[in-house]
Amino acid sequence: MKKYLASLVSFTSLTESFKHTSLKKKTKRANKSFERTARSAVVWGDYYEDCYFTKIIMNSTADTNIIDSTKNIKSFICSLGIDLVGIAGLSALGNIPVGLNINFSDLLIKYPFAIVIGAQYGKISKRASGDETAVYLEKIAYDIMGYLEKKHYQYLVIHPEDEYDPDNRMGLLSLKILAKQASIGWQGRSLLIISPVYGPIHRLIAILTNMPLNPDEPIQNKCGDCVACIDKCPKKSLTFCQFDDHPNSREEILDVQTCLGDDGCMVCILKCPYLKKP
Repeated sequence: MKKYLASLVSFTSLTESFKHTSLKKKTKRANKSFERTARSAVVWGDYYEDCYFTKIIMNSTADTNIIDSTKNIKSFICSLGIDLVGIAGLSALGNIPVGLNINFSDLLIKYPFAIVIGAQYGKISKRASGDETAVYLEKIAYDIMGYLEKKHYQYLVIHPEDEYDPDNRMGLLSLKILAKQASIGWQGRSLLIISPVYGPIHRLIAILTNMPLNPDEPIQNKCGDCVACIDKCPKKSLTFCQFDDHPNSREEILDVQTCLGDDGCMVCILKCPYLKKP
């Protein structure tokens, strides 16, 4: 955590280097990209200029104001340099585990939606650590907070490095569950979220909000019979478990006590056949 906090200060200047053009130009470019996407009734699985939009539902029964709000905030986020963004409707998740002694349904009442953004391996550089990637996402989340504040909506950030239960490595909410629901990708045999475009996601962050948004839909798991991440795990921390969407529990897949993910191990990312190398 000390290393993470130190990176938060030193990494700010690096994130600024991603802003090669003005915000106005990038927003205009992202809006044009989204407009091409929105011409179809349902669009998923394509890459549009600088941003991969998750499934966009443009149907006649949807509230046009909500669709516009969803379009605008996704365009804004993409203009910040993010390649993966999706919206999760929390009501579809049921009563998921939380890292604090609170009721998820109470949280749902205040924040019915989650804006989920991801950074793929190599987004910053091939040598960027998990901490550096997390700090990059924190900077983006800060800008999204400002966007929501200006529109008078409430928000709660689910940080990538939060561990309210360090022994069991549990944050306030599972970012993987939120990302899967937001159509960022499916949950792989390593429990990482696998994007169909970029492969395993290096880091995730989510912003819960009461802003009315049009949620995305989860996508089908495509791991099939692949067990590359399991076979190559240096500590044998992964166990094969057959599941169609997600396992019954984290523990039947992952031994959190032996996993070296917090120590910089990225074998399960690098060995995934879906990985798009930078």
